[in-house]
Amino acid sequence: MRQLKIQLPVIASILITLGCIIGVAFWFDSNTESLIEKSVKQSLEQTCRAQSAGFKTRLEDQLTMLRSMAMYFDSTDMNNFDQIKSSISQFKNTATFSSLYVADKNGRTISTENEEMNIYNMDFFDRTFSNQEIITKQILPGTNYTESLILSVPIRKKRQTTGILFGVYSGEGLNTFIEGFNYNENASSILISSDGMIIARSKNSKLVTNRIVNFFDLGTSWGINGDTDINTVKSALNTSKPLVIPYETGPQKRMAILAPVAVSGWFYALITPQTVITDMSTTISSQIIAVEIILSLAFMILIFSIMYLVKNNNEMLRANEKFRIATKQTQTIVFDYDFFKERLELSGDTEFLSTKYIDRLQGKQVIDLLNSVHADDISFIKDLQALRDNTETAFNREVRIKCRDENYYWFKFIGTVVRTENGAAHRFVGNLVNVDEVMNKEQLLKQKAEEDFLTGLLNKSTFRERIEKVLDNSGDSELYAFYIIDLDNFKKVNDTMGHTVGDKVLLDTAKKLCMVFSDKDFVGRVGGDEFAAFLKLQAVDHITGEKILQSKAKAICTKLNELYSDGNIKVNVSSSIGVAIYPKHGTKYSDLFKHADKALYVAKNNGKNQFHIYSK
Repeated sequence: MRQLKIQLPVIASILITLGCIIGVAFWFDSNTESLIEKSVKQSLEQTCRAQSAGFKTRLEDQLTMLRSMAMYFDSTDMNNFDQIKSSISQFKNTATFSSLYVADKNGRTISTENEEMNIYNMDFFDRTFSNQEIITKQILPGTNYTESLILSVPIRKKRQTTGILFGVYSGEGLNTFIEGFNYNENASSILISSDGMIIARSKNSKLVTNRIVNFFDLGTSWGINGDTDINTVKSALNTSKPLVIPYETGPQKRMAILAPVAVSGWFYALITPQTVITDMSTTISSQIIAVEIILSLAFMILIFSIMYLVKNNNEMLRANEKFRIATKQTQTIVFDYDFFKERLELSGDTEFLSTKYIDRLQGKQVIDLLNSVHADDISFIKDLQALRDNTETAFNREVRIKCRDENYYWFKFIGTVVRTENGAAHRFVGNLVNVDEVMNKEQLLKQKAEEDFLTGLLNKSTFRERIEKVLDNSGDSELYAFYIIDLDNFKKVNDTMGHTVGDKVLLDTAKKLCMVFSDKDFVGRVGGDEFAAFLKLQAVDHITGEKILQSKAKAICTKLNELYSDGNIKVNVSSSIGVAIYPKHGTKYSDLFKHADKALYVAKNNGKNQFHIYSK
């Protein structure tokens, strides 16, 4: 009887709720058309704003790419047009623009296709040279009077603008550019200026044909029933706000949804037939009755389900508490380990953990899961095991775990220790979140910051930091060799054959040095044509170690002795090498560098293409 008293209010509440839902369903059925029309318009507005934002972001990305390319010209003499030609040629077939140009301070311009022009009198040239980044639509000299979309950034040296770099989208290229955002098959995308001129369009010619060049020529009448004056439509285009403008083209009723791009007063517009709304209204209306029946049956089932859940109230509360703790953070796989029962429960998609589906691990079998942790992250297991005995309650670590495909992926391991009143660890609840993409991006950025931009070797500062870290943890029993390698005749290569061949020499040198030294050694570029290497010779005696370092030096001299030619001029490039030995010649980076550098000049003075080991 008591149980029945508890259930009656629940049943009454559900029946009242069910009645309200059915009533709302009938009301919705009678008001379907207006609701759907409003919903579809809102959806189209959101789509247009999203595509407008995507278009603007794409332009900003292109500016960012140009900004990065402009940094390449730091080493280019912008007063030497031949050097400018050589530098811009490096970007041939690497940009997404129709054409890519660089101009000096006099407006003399060269493209990646070796096309020359002068843009000194062009407006965007003056504005960019005033340290502005420009997006504009303009006619370039020698382009058959075809308007092009131009993105321009300054080239700066020591805070002074010395030239400009700009990319160009031709009319066809811009149409292809905007086509990439038109993912609605029932709509056509166009880009228009504030005076209504169509700058670019997608390829859906059924809605906006190529013969129409102005947005205001799309409609024969404007408004829902042709009741809007064309001047009202034109003035609305100056508000810089999203717009929904219905219009008619003969018997065809269509709708234009416009969103500002925030670039040059442009608008991004979606053109779609108004039949999209009526067709959708008809489809949804036919489904409402079926939805009402399904909802009624679902709520009847829900009544009996809730009655059953009331009987199991205590178990549900415990499950809810577990779920509440685990879902405080973003979850991928939820775990709950009971220290007293030595039981691990996992929920979610756990198939990645092994070749078979892991439903539950108990007792000491948990170590099977921990064995999948990467060897370099083994401290994670010790920290996890210590968690039971210390007083901490939170645990947060990134760790690599071997997954079903036998590859390691980064996961964020987030957990909370639930302790008893006397502080004993009772349960460990949390989740595993896949953060592999984020971690890989962070590691890639770190790697790029540590590498020399041309050769991919360690840059000067990273090379020094890594060696100092090794030396700080080394004793006199260790044996290391420090090499400084300087290229002979490299300046002659640059002076006679240009920086393109010079860059090839540097790249070849980096590859050959990596062949001589192993992954456990350090190889870096510490100057223009100056390289350095740090050879680790652990577990060998000093006599054997010196034989090894001499053989390495001979191998460098042999591999780097090569004849380079550009088809007309030939230059022989070799190497002079200075070597200092730890701890014999110093225990600090500065000492080893200084002594190896002195040995280098001895090798240079003795005729080059040889090595010399420092001697007091």
